Amino acid sequence: MAVKGKHALVFGASGLIGWGVVDQLLSNYPAQGTFSTVSALVNRPFSVEDSFWPKRSPVMPDLQLLSGVNLAGATIESLEKLLQTEVEGIENVTHVFYFVLKSEDQPQDEVRVNRKMLQCAVGALNNICPNVEFLVFPSGTKAYGIHIPGGVFTAPYEESMGPLPDKYQNSINYPALRTVLETASAGRQWSWCDILPDAVIGFVPNGSAFNLTAHWATYLSLYALVHGKGARVPFPGTRKAYASLYNEASAATIAKCAIWAALHPDRTTRGGQVFNIADRAEPGSMSERWPVLAEYFGLRGVAPADEDEGEGEEKVLKPGEFVEKHRHVLEAKGVRRSAVFKGDFLDGYGYYLDFDRQLSLEKVQRAGFTEEVDPNESWVRAFEMFKVAGMIVV
Repeated sequence: MAVKGKHALVFGASGLIGWGVVDQLLSNYPAQGTFSTVSALVNRPFSVEDSFWPKRSPVMPDLQLLSGVNLAGATIESLEKLLQTEVEGIENVTHVFYFVLKSEDQPQDEVRVNRKMLQCAVGALNNICPNVEFLVFPSGTKAYGIHIPGGVFTAPYEESMGPLPDKYQNSINYPALRTVLETASAGRQWSWCDILPDAVIGFVPNGSAFNLTAHWATYLSLYALVHGKGARVPFPGTRKAYASLYNEASAATIAKCAIWAALHPDRTTRGGQVFNIADRAEPGSMSERWPVLAEYFGLRGVAPADEDEGEGEEKVLKPGEFVEKHRHVLEAKGVRRSAVFKGDFLDGYGYYLDFDRQLSLEKVQRAGFTEEVDPNESWVRAFEMFKVAGMIVV
């Protein structure tokens, strides 16, 4: 049994960032004994045995895992009943990490559904969790308009920028979710903050909607099987995108920042703050990153190819198209593919993000979170996890 400490409640614990939050908490970040209990909530079927979280030990927090928590179909009352019945010590929860997103085809529907889910969650917590101190949720660089052709603001992006022009305001969730949290926390002892990354690098064992790491890991692993080690693999995008500046964030870095923020409400100005986060402040480009990613699989990562040049049709196939065409190769190898539910969207990553979009980390570093890591290490660490899980062949 861990030393008596704080109780973390993680919504969306099987998602890309939520998995990372649980992983860091079970790894005793920031220090042994800080948290005594981690309650992980997921929607889809999920088991501790298949989670690839740290193996249970006497010095780590106690873990509770609850599947079937469907916020989209819940009411405040039904969620209260579920949590009170299934989560031991729910009344002792001190810190909440809300990493839930439900994608919808229409932006207005996505805003409506995600607003309702968060209202349900915080409504239940206000009724049954009197000891909550802090809640963290993530937004993203759509807040800076990266989904708008050509972008809106000039990088580096700072938290003081915004809001987006009126005609784009209803195309993203974040303003609505921040309003929900402002309303729900008013007059309460708990406060909240928003952690804002760009592309997220990480591992999950059971698939996710927007996992670029899994998408490219499957592609590069298969490309090496089809074309052989040493083959040249062009970046799947344009030359302009290949050269554009950005700074990605590993799920581990986001998780550490979220935990740090939750434990330091005095430094996060007690409520409603937004903090950019990335693996490091210095931006990079895919012209630096792609060769490193390809090398892990024994390939030579090169600049984007023109559609009419090169050897064979494979050179112009997008990653998702290539994987679909050669999926029989993976099946013959017995590879358990990582489900990426928005692969068609991820195929456009190297095409529409053709402008500088790096984040300024000055605000979060001034507040006290100064940890940095080499992004190359984050990619390789995730690839290693996919290999251990039998999802790629290297």
